[in-house]
Amino acid sequence: MVGRPQKRTRETRDKILAEAVRLFSAQGFEATSVDAVAEAAGVAKATVFAHFADKTSLLIAARTADLEQLEVAMRAHVARTPIGETRDYIAGVFRPWLALYRSDPDFARLYLVQSTLRDGPWTRLFLGVCQAMEECALEAFARLAREGRLAPGADPDLLAQGVLAFFYHMIVGHSLGALPGEDEQLALFDGLLSNWLSAGASAR
Repeated sequence: MVGRPQKRTRETRDKILAEAVRLFSAQGFEATSVDAVAEAAGVAKATVFAHFADKTSLLIAARTADLEQLEVAMRAHVARTPIGETRDYIAGVFRPWLALYRSDPDFARLYLVQSTLRDGPWTRLFLGVCQAMEECALEAFARLAREGRLAPGADPDLLAQGVLAFFYHMIVGHSLGALPGEDEQLALFDGLLSNWLSAGASAR
C-alpha cells in the first residue's frame, strides 16, 4: 500500500527522537551518546544518522515545536501588541527566549556556538528562528520610530543591536552560572534595557 514506507520512516524518526529526549532529560546532553540513543530506540546507529545528521540535530529537533511557537509569538508581539511601556514592549521579544534557554542550558549553548554548527535541515531551522529574533528586534525599534516613541535622531538599528548584545550577555551569564536564576537574569536584563533606552526613547 502506498504510504506505508513513509509511515514507517516517520515512526522510526519519532521513536529515535523520543528516546533521545528521554535520555537527554535523564542523563544530560553531553553524557548521552548516539550509540545509546540507537540502542534505546532499537535501531542501528546508521539509522539515527539517516534521520539526524548528528547529536546536535537531535537536540534541535526536540525543540522544534518550541522554536516554531516562539517565532509566531515574536512576530505577533512586534506587530500587534500595544506598545505601552517601551522597555516591556522590547523585552517581550526576548523574555520567551530567555525562559527557553534557562530551561535547557545545553540548548542555550547552541545559540552561543551557532556559527560552528554543522549544516543540515534541523540546523537551518534553528538558525532561521535565531535570525527571525534579530529581525523582530529590528522591526520592534522601527515600529517605535514610526510611532514617535524614539528621541529625534535616535538610530533604531543601533538601539536594536545594543539590545541583542545584552541578550547575548544574558545567555553567556546563565551558561557560566553567573546568572543562574530567573530573578537575577531578568533584573539585570531589564536594568540594561532601561538604561539603554533612556538615551533613545522619546519623552512621550
